[in-house]
Amino acid sequence: MSEKLRIWTAFTFLYIISGVNCRDWYAENEVEGPASIHYSTKLPASVIRDEVDILKLINVSAKDQGVSLVEGPIKNFPAYKFRLPYGNVPLSNSTNVTRAMSSPTGFTVIFLYRQQKNNLGTLISVNSPGRITPWFQLTSNLKTGILSLKYKLNSGSKLHQVDWSLPSHHRKAPMAAWIWLSVSVDFSTGTLRLDLDCQPSRFESLASKNEDFHISIPKESLVYFRQEPGRKKKFLGSMQVAKILPYVTQERMWTCLHISENLARQHRKPLL
Repeated sequence: MSEKLRIWTAFTFLYIISGVNCRDWYAENEVEGPASIHYSTKLPASVIRDEVDILKLINVSAKDQGVSLVEGPIKNFPAYKFRLPYGNVPLSNSTNVTRAMSSPTGFTVIFLYRQQKNNLGTLISVNSPGRITPWFQLTSNLKTGILSLKYKLNSGSKLHQVDWSLPSHHRKAPMAAWIWLSVSVDFSTGTLRLDLDCQPSRFESLASKNEDFHISIPKESLVYFRQEPGRKKKFLGSMQVAKILPYVTQERMWTCLHISENLARQHRKPLL
C-alpha cells in the first residue's frame, strides 16, 4: 500500500467515526424518524428527581388576583396566565431554591412559558437582600428576541452576561408560541448549556473554568419569580413549568422528532 493510500484510508476512517459521533450528539432525544410509532416522550411537567417546583412553592392558583388557568402544551398539567396586578415578590420561602442552586456540581433551570408580545420579563432573579445586582438572573425579552443570563461568581464582584437569540414563532398558532427552555450550569466542566425547543444545544464557557469558582448563592438570598427587585421587568404571559434541579442534566428534558436549526414549522416543538 502506498503512502498516499494509507493516508487516504486513515482520513476516511476518521471521517466515518467523527460522523457517527456527530450524529449521536445531534440525535440526542430524537426519535428514530417519521415512521417511528413507538417512542417515549419526556415531559418536564412530570415529577423530576429532586426537583424544586416554583409554581408549587408559591402555591399559585386561579383564585389569586391577576392569575387565570389556561391550556398549556402538556395535557393534564395546569398552566397559569399572569397579568397585572399579580406580584409575588420575593418568594416567601427561598431556601429550597437557593439550596438547589448551590449544588457543588451545578444545577439546571427549566421553564415552559408563553410570553406576552413585546414583553421584557424576568423569569427568575436571585439577589442578596437590598442588592440590585443578581447572583443569577434569567430574562426573556420578546421585543428584541433575546434571552439574557446574568450571573456572578463567588470569586469576585463582576457581573457576567450571556445573550442568546430566542426562536421566532407564528403567534397565530397558540401552542407554537410556547417556549421550551432549559439552562444547565456545570461547574465540573465550566460550561453553560442552553436548550431551546428542538434547536441544537448551545454551549458557553463560564467566566472562569477554575473549579474553585462557583455561583455560590448566600443562604440569605431572596428569589424573585417573574420579576426583579423593585418590581421591575415583570413577566406577563403564561407559564406551565418553572423548576430548579440540584444537578446538571446531560440531555434535554423533552423529546423531539428532529434536532436542527432549520426545521419545518410542524417539527420545531417537542413531541407530546
